Amino acid sequence: MKGRWQLVSFFALSLPNRPGELARFADQLHGAGINLLGLWGYASGHGEPRLSCVPQVPGAFRRWAASSGLVIEESEALYLQDEDRPGALVETLDRIASAGINVAAVECVSSGDAFGWFLWADESDMEALLELLL
Repeated sequence: MKGRWQLVSFFALSLPNRPGELARFADQLHGAGINLLGLWGYASGHGEPRLSCVPQVPGAFRRWAASSGLVIEESEALYLQDEDRPGALVETLDRIASAGINVAAVECVSSGDAFGWFLWADESDMEALLELLL
């Protein structure tokens, strides 16, 4: 891939399972001037929806989070933006597998000619993944 991988801070949290909570969360981020590289949500199976987000400026998100009252977990992920082309995903996944690294999670999206993805590995594999991709 021609694109460049970057290490990003990734945050996970739960929101109450009520109409409007995601809109309120997005409005709070907007009010704090926080822009996101990625946001996705899913049902946790325990009644509370889980959100995952990657802010452009992690420090601003941390400051907002400290005053939000929400329990927020932080970890690291890798992020890439590149041109969308056939085989872009499989080439990198093959490299990772050949190095003996297990992918814990992946989120990908394409739009027009652009392709972006977030990649996670187990904490024990993260150093090897960083060496391989950065």
